[in-house]
Amino acid sequence: MRLLLLFLVGVFLGTAAMAQKIKTIILDTPSELIRVKIMVRAGSAYDPPGQEGLASMSARLLLEGSYGDPAKPVTKEELADLVRPWGSGAKPSVRVEKETATFSMEVPRETFGEFAERVLKPMFSQPRFATEELDRIRKETKTVIGSTLRLENTELLGLYALDGVLHRNTGYAHVPIGTIQGLDAITRESVLRFYKTYYAPQNAVVALSTKDEAIVKLVEVSLREMGKEDNARPLAKARINPPKPHQGRSVLIVSQPATIATGIHAGFPISITRSQKDYWALYVANVHFGTHRDGFGILYDQIRQARGYNYGDYSYIEWFEGRPFYLFPPPNVPRRYQCFSIWVRPVQHEYAHHLMKAITWELEKFVRDGMTPEQCALAKNKAKVLYLNLAETSDRLLASKLDDDFYGIRPGYLDQYLENIENLTPADINAAIKKYLQWKDMSFVVVTNEEWAQRLKTDIAENRNAKGKDFSSYQVDTVRVAEEPVWQFPQTKIELVQKDKVWESVWLDIPAERIKVVKSTELFEKSDF
Repeated sequence: MRLLLLFLVGVFLGTAAMAQKIKTIILDTPSELIRVKIMVRAGSAYDPPGQEGLASMSARLLLEGSYGDPAKPVTKEELADLVRPWGSGAKPSVRVEKETATFSMEVPRETFGEFAERVLKPMFSQPRFATEELDRIRKETKTVIGSTLRLENTELLGLYALDGVLHRNTGYAHVPIGTIQGLDAITRESVLRFYKTYYAPQNAVVALSTKDEAIVKLVEVSLREMGKEDNARPLAKARINPPKPHQGRSVLIVSQPATIATGIHAGFPISITRSQKDYWALYVANVHFGTHRDGFGILYDQIRQARGYNYGDYSYIEWFEGRPFYLFPPPNVPRRYQCFSIWVRPVQHEYAHHLMKAITWELEKFVRDGMTPEQCALAKNKAKVLYLNLAETSDRLLASKLDDDFYGIRPGYLDQYLENIENLTPADINAAIKKYLQWKDMSFVVVTNEEWAQRLKTDIAENRNAKGKDFSSYQVDTVRVAEEPVWQFPQTKIELVQKDKVWESVWLDIPAERIKVVKSTELFEKSDF
């Protein structure tokens, strides 16, 4: 086996001796399954205006649009048959995000030489970009946007709309899969141009789960001909601009015809990424405020646990892709510009205004009061527990190495995670809260049904109808006094009702001209929020 690998390396080196060397990151593991991840700086922010979806389309076509000898290319069906004996992971997959496209594959060590020769090298250096596959992917993607996203998935609709609002007029504004008009404008020629511009060795980083020199060299030489003679051309400038600071509050209300509950989202840009020292203090603070899919945070405790409004309430200091589907943040979604956001999972329509006020008040209180030493200690311990999930598989560890390279983190994010959290003081945490979080300049996105959309706009603008649950909803008992029912409050219920009144009294200060109502069927038509 090793002699075959060395022979193939020699052949590949002979044909690519003058080619550009690709950057390779090693995370050595004892597994006989070799994991390969290739991160290319060619995400959706690199889509040309009017062709939103080109990065995603190009990446998918690289895998599904056939490759190899033009006279007899390997189709996607033939690829599936070829790799089936090597396991399901041997069929390459891709995740396209705002700044990157990350390809993943997992192949048995003993068959890696054949995989490199028959799949890896020709796929990345001789893609055919078959027109019939382009048309198929375009149709599929438009169906996802037009049906699944616009009409079926209330939570993703709101989350992507918030992302667009926070990053309007930048390359981050549209969803990675594209827009309806953008997809219609994509041609085979534009895909080929995108490939030749961005798929170059100097624009990619490889992460490998072995230090076996023969395999490392085999991967490197397999990718040296990406873009072929065009791989030395200067890269085009992407529309990756910082979002403009928000002033005051605004609301985008999206009416979705059949939604049975209202989803609430809020956020604002923040000037910090995981590459900065303050990140760790803000990370621990956010664990206390709104840990994702967990009952530890303030938001979950107050809105879901104590009052039972919905399934969960969380906050984030980084973009968390696919929030409804993941318990822990997926790797390889790096961004140089981040935002703070709050996610209130769907609630009964009549409580939407009340809970918009609730999260505003809770955020203001959090920023004003900060955290006690006891709260800091508990949040640090919770953050350490979360580490076990972030680093639980070799696949996540390998993927994290690519993110480290993107952010320029040395040592890596997970390598310094526990130490950086342990070293935090309450003063560090509270200083980060004051520096990066605020409550006055915030954008809301609310997804509700058509009946409630206009009513909610009026209620917000006129500061009315912001009541929360009534007494009976809190299962408060009654007693009879002089034949009249009287509410009998335990102390915990009294505290709930008192805070409800405080939430209700919050003034959002959002006039009608800063409240926009749109139909869900109008979103994602083009890159415009």
